[in-house]
Amino acid sequence: MRNNREIPASTLALLSAGLHIPIQFFFELPAETSASAASWNRWRAAEMANVEHAACTRAGFNVTTDHILDWFHREGGQLKNWEWFEDQVDLYEPIEPTDRIMHPIQIGKRSATAERLMLAGNRDFYRIVGSFEEKILERAIHSHRMLEEVPYIVTDEVLDVISKGQRIRGGYRKVTMRVTDTRGEPVTAVFSKVTWLDTADNVGKMDSIEA
Repeated sequence: MRNNREIPASTLALLSAGLHIPIQFFFELPAETSASAASWNRWRAAEMANVEHAACTRAGFNVTTDHILDWFHREGGQLKNWEWFEDQVDLYEPIEPTDRIMHPIQIGKRSATAERLMLAGNRDFYRIVGSFEEKILERAIHSHRMLEEVPYIVTDEVLDVISKGQRIRGGYRKVTMRVTDTRGEPVTAVFSKVTWLDTADNVGKMDSIEA
């Protein structure tokens, strides 16, 4: 900063949080405008950080379950400032007592559900996931029902199913969260990260990734 080098907004946001100081500390503002500009600075820095984070995600940035939980706490469980991982999360209607399958609002185009099960949308979800063994569906529904007691739940899962003629066997870490949409309506959000995966003939295995 002494050399007038431009510092990315995302870095300033991290410094502000890590050092527990107001983000306006990093901006040179006239005394009479600093108070009125403080809220604008916080909003602008968050907006810029979100844009940069989204670009990193599109470029292959490895979103982890820790990132998701940090976001959940930062935003208070509201679906905002989530563009950087939006395409990697699935949204569902809150589970009802009589439900025997989850009801998706949208399946993220790059979510583990879409990519590993080769789903092409909600209709595909009902056709493929609806064909799984009852115990698999019961376990998935149970994690949704747990949100009646806690705001989120993290579970390690193992899946061994047939989807579109291919065997899919692997493990994944799943974050199931109770969130609210822009209208304040309750939504269940699920983010999953594959931790290991066998090929159909069991000769290959993915490296373990950070979760």
